[in-house]
Amino acid sequence: MRLPRLTAASCLAGVIGLACTGPTPDLAPPFDPDSPYVYVAKVKNILVGLPPTDAEVRAVVADPTAFPGLIDGWMQLPQYQQKMMVFFELAFQQTQITATDFVNVSPPNGLANGARIPLVVQNARESFARTALAMTAANEPLDATFTTKHVMMTPALMQLYAYLDTHQVDDTNKLTDRIAKAKLTVTLEAAQGPIPIADSLNPASPSYMHFYNPDIATVTYPSSACDAVDPISFTANSETLFSVMYGEIPAHTISTGVACPVHGGSGKGTQLLPSDFTTWNMIAIRQPNTGETTTNFYDLVALRSTNELVLDSPRPGFFTTPAFQANWPTNASNQMRVTLNHALIVTTGTAIDGTDVTTPSSTPGLDATHAAPGSSCFGCHQLLDPTRSILTDTYTYFYNAPQNDAAFDAQPGLFAFQGVVQPMKTIDDFAAILASHPLVPQAWAEKLCYYASSGPCDPKDPVFQQIVGDFANGFQWNTLVRELLSSPIATNASQTKTFDTNGEIVAVTRRDHLCAALDNRLGFTDICQLDAADQTGPLSEIAQVVSGMPSDGYGRGATIPVLPNQPTLFYRGGLENICAAVSAMVIDARPTAAQPNTKEWNSAESTAAIADFVSQIMSLAPSDPRAPQATSLLTAHFAAAQAAGATATDALRSTFVAACLSPTFVGIGM
Repeated sequence: MRLPRLTAASCLAGVIGLACTGPTPDLAPPFDPDSPYVYVAKVKNILVGLPPTDAEVRAVVADPTAFPGLIDGWMQLPQYQQKMMVFFELAFQQTQITATDFVNVSPPNGLANGARIPLVVQNARESFARTALAMTAANEPLDATFTTKHVMMTPALMQLYAYLDTHQVDDTNKLTDRIAKAKLTVTLEAAQGPIPIADSLNPASPSYMHFYNPDIATVTYPSSACDAVDPISFTANSETLFSVMYGEIPAHTISTGVACPVHGGSGKGTQLLPSDFTTWNMIAIRQPNTGETTTNFYDLVALRSTNELVLDSPRPGFFTTPAFQANWPTNASNQMRVTLNHALIVTTGTAIDGTDVTTPSSTPGLDATHAAPGSSCFGCHQLLDPTRSILTDTYTYFYNAPQNDAAFDAQPGLFAFQGVVQPMKTIDDFAAILASHPLVPQAWAEKLCYYASSGPCDPKDPVFQQIVGDFANGFQWNTLVRELLSSPIATNASQTKTFDTNGEIVAVTRRDHLCAALDNRLGFTDICQLDAADQTGPLSEIAQVVSGMPSDGYGRGATIPVLPNQPTLFYRGGLENICAAVSAMVIDARPTAAQPNTKEWNSAESTAAIADFVSQIMSLAPSDPRAPQATSLLTAHFAAAQAAGATATDALRSTFVAACLSPTFVGIGM
């Protein structure tokens, strides 16, 4: 929700349909600065999802210059890493993907249908965000993430990268499959019992390429002839061998000649361990030296013990990750233009939209079919086509390498965008030009503005310009976080040009902020079931409601994130259901095996509980002048509920819901 300012520029008479006859007065209320009681709670919630302590608020009331030091302390908390990971997932555009999106990078069937596939998809979403966090923790500059070839991975994600490198498809949809060429015979067994993966992968072992899968003895097929056949064998390709790793039973023909179709199985036959999805290490990705073979995706023993991947496909920076590529697929018509545009959006915050006056020195790769000089399309394509030509020269439309299309090999890359014109010979050149682009500092400061205040900073704001200039001197992310979130742009402690432009924006607590606050304040472990590992059974009521709550995202071609800020009736109704469900878990309840650390309140001690509701849920510290009134209102609510016949338990749960629905919990910016 934006508190608007109407001035002569917006012409009130024009707004209501009358002719403008002269200047109109400024109808916005006088600037009312926020106090530390407001902005300390706002910033701490944004950064770690926790309420402020009374000592923290008192420190800033006594000395506002103490605030940056508090932010430094909050950035040391594990909750900061959790929230920044979500921020980086969005900022690097690694989100908004499911397993089905991988059909666009691994045709024709995408990934296997095994029960654990959602886990590796989540690994893919988190990987580059974890990379940025690790590099930030090591004091590496943020722009280094655009060129890095060291990426945080799990063994399962390493296997996915190596699989995509083995299952290669060119621009004509022709598949090159190294596993199929090897003509490996794979056998699935059940009756003989488990087979150590080391034996399955050892060419000298009699169990080589034999894998244990108990499902083959129990699954049923449309043709009963396929039921309970043990063992089964088939000649593998990369897709079937990858699916075996996830416990699927590939299509096969039994000895009687009956063809048996693919069966997803229960996942009991998976060769991956739970730790293969949770063990994160920084992995170096490089291309093979002369005569060197690439990494075998099926060799889990090696993947669990190495810190490098050898791949044919070069993968520098964020724009070559499977998550980014699955998010923004391309094709023979688009020819990497969407890939390029979103790489530019991530790094510079701008896109090729026809307004850029940059004139390239030449136009290699120009699509002459519909972008001839003088045509209406030429203005965009003279920048799009030369710049994306390094992508089409490096990768196929399915992001495999090498690209063997001679037509694309003949198109030298030329980066031409927003005043920068530079030649490119390799994809590494492209990554380096992105990292050095002069728009990077402002773009990433602006991304943080949207995160902190649910709206943009005015680029002409002197405070913002100072922050951008400081960030450009070293690209230290945590320094930017401290400076921006302690500035009046975020705190509203003094008037800024950004305030004059936007007014004060108060947004609803969107999904990721809401779930983090519930977890971190109440001791829950993934109460919203956002982690794929917690989605294996029926979703809880909270998870079902949360799935429909507003969340941040990026639309195709959009340079700014989609931030649903309005408190709609659907939002209000959904949040009330969530608060009611949570109240039953924290009041006169006991921690469960699934949620062992849940905060608990006893209805027999309502006074203490209500005090906690005010400070921990509503974020009003005891010294906050608003706290006594909030306490009085909640106390009256509890008494009124009991007077109406509610039990003490139900009365306190209703009181919790009232606190949970308070503006200081359901809004960002108050």
